[in-house]
Amino acid sequence: MRGRPITTMAVLTVAVALTTSACLGSSTTNNSGSGGNATGGTAAGSTVEIMYAYGGAQDTGFRASLDPWAKSQGITIKYNSSDQFDKLIQTRVQGGDLPNIAVFPQPGIIKGFVAKNAVQPLDDIVDIAKVKSTMVTGFLDAASVNGKVYGIPISANVKSLYWYDKANFAAAGLTVPKTQDELYALMDKVKAMGKTPLCYGMESGGATGWPATDWIEDYVLQTAGIEVYDQWVAGTVKFSDAKLAPAFDIYQKMLTDDKNVFGGAKAAAANAFGTALNPMFAATNPSCFTGKQGNFITGADFFGKAGVTAANIDTKVGVFQTPSVSGQSPVLGGGDLLAVMKSDAATKAVAKYLTEDSTFGGPWAKTGTMLSPHKDFDVSNYPNQTLKDVATILQKATVFRFDGSDSMPAKVGAGSFWTEMVKWQSGQEDRATALTNIDNSWPAS
Repeated sequence: MRGRPITTMAVLTVAVALTTSACLGSSTTNNSGSGGNATGGTAAGSTVEIMYAYGGAQDTGFRASLDPWAKSQGITIKYNSSDQFDKLIQTRVQGGDLPNIAVFPQPGIIKGFVAKNAVQPLDDIVDIAKVKSTMVTGFLDAASVNGKVYGIPISANVKSLYWYDKANFAAAGLTVPKTQDELYALMDKVKAMGKTPLCYGMESGGATGWPATDWIEDYVLQTAGIEVYDQWVAGTVKFSDAKLAPAFDIYQKMLTDDKNVFGGAKAAAANAFGTALNPMFAATNPSCFTGKQGNFITGADFFGKAGVTAANIDTKVGVFQTPSVSGQSPVLGGGDLLAVMKSDAATKAVAKYLTEDSTFGGPWAKTGTMLSPHKDFDVSNYPNQTLKDVATILQKATVFRFDGSDSMPAKVGAGSFWTEMVKWQSGQEDRATALTNIDNSWPAS
């Protein structure tokens, strides 16, 4: 995700994306195993280069999921991983040195490469109808241009989530809200106890402000629907448009009132997002009771600092989907999308396996660093009930939409959207000024 610390989720592990070496490294498959369908020998003996940003357990799980199949087909995989993926893929394209396959965390980059003829349409490589039949509804729209699909997700993450401490929730007599009104009622109950209901933080170094964009995106989906959401992401509906006002109203009501936010609403702009939710895990006298964040937050660098471990996550941590505003259950998230950049028979075979086979990723899922984007993926592969619950939320989504800021022009999605939300939250600007400034920053072409 553009400028963010996580590309895919890291549940129980520090699987922060973009955390490998700063230069490209490569290795070839050496694991034994078999599986998948034969390619008829046309790909045997070939090498396929795959470039991506996975590090740590993500990288290990990805390779373990692909290596046995590749070996069974006689295909060698050249893995190139880098924590500078975004910059290096641009350099490779500029130099005409394309990898066979690249895995992108941002559909906007793929769309930008379409005009440069640096990515190939997958419609003639992959059975799109087959993929669509098992893919979470709406996911294939993320990297489609003029009716053609240029990127297909091989992993997913979920952002439409609220987290809580099970014991503290129960002790306070709180129950999981199903609707926005029930969430407001929960907040009122907590305030009546003399506590603040919400844990919230926006600070993220040079990317400070991005947590607010996830809030807004989630509630635009909830209140305006997918058509308006898509128009907003494309720039045809402005931030200041009345169609988006209900989403900003919810954000304003929940997060700009000192009585609702632990530490105060303005201070949230400088509160580190990675540990902002941790006060809800206090053994006695928790300072806040719930917070909103993507499913990576359970990792060792986040909830782990509050004592959440592989041994206690299922008994300690609770999660629920963003309560419904309109009766629908859309899911906001992200993921990693496969794109073919240089094709041959072996590349096509690998692309088909990674995207069409909904069983792909079993060993990867077991590391806790991956969610499958396929609705029929076996949830027993996930290592704990918490991740199984998140996977079920994804699989049951009425529709999925990719993180909007990652699809907007970088000047907005990784620029003014972040900074103007910080200025509004911290009291430097009012809401109308912030939204107008974002609109004015949108590139003319």
